[in-house]
Amino acid sequence: MSRLHLIDSPFSWALAGLAIGFGLGVNDVSVWLLALGLGGYVAYLWRHGEVKSETEGRLFVAGPAFILGWMVGFITHGLLF
Repeated sequence: MSRLHLIDSPFSWALAGLAIGFGLGVNDVSVWLLALGLGGYVAYLWRHGEVKSETEGRLFVAGPAFILGWMVGFITHGLLF
């Protein structure tokens, strides 16, 4: 699996969001990391260039997967701690 394929995967973005949310819950650091992650996602989309029609869904769903992963992480964090 290539590095580009891993970065384009919504699963890697969701796992990153889950790790941030579960590890930190909802606090200032977590929100800053979320904002930096979403800014990095937008910058990555800009630098990625043209996408192929068969792979564009995986590329664009990564941002919402990052946010949803973070939400599941901080909800789980709140329930357990």
